[in-house]
Amino acid sequence: MVEFTLRPCRSSDLREILAVEKAAFPDSPYSWPEFVYFLTWPGVGFTVAVTDERLVGYVTSTGASDRGMIQSIAVSPEYRKRGIGRALMKSALEHLSMYERVYLLVDRDNVAAISLYHMFAFKETGKVMRGYYKNGNDAIEMVR
Repeated sequence: MVEFTLRPCRSSDLREILAVEKAAFPDSPYSWPEFVYFLTWPGVGFTVAVTDERLVGYVTSTGASDRGMIQSIAVSPEYRKRGIGRALMKSALEHLSMYERVYLLVDRDNVAAISLYHMFAFKETGKVMRGYYKNGNDAIEMVR
């Protein structure tokens, strides 16, 4: 198990977040302006995981009316399977604890992520967004 800490994202983290994003999702990464939005929009939870002064993961979460949404979560490939994704999910769900339902979208081929979401009691809703991702992959909706 690797030692890591979670903390709120800072604007100085954005370059490292982009590096994590590109490593995690090389075919369909979020852009700099999208991360600036997550960082500056009121009410968005934006948590990063840091180990040895290196940013190795992040999660963003938002909410509106009666539903929360995990917008994005990523862990650097070389730091996966070390509890970082679980800790980030727990942080996001704590941020969204006032919402009765929490949704997320996931690439239907991302078996590891789907397994993580099942650990947190997310279930597939049956809704599929065909060609949702920039690489043409479908997204499935999950809810907790």
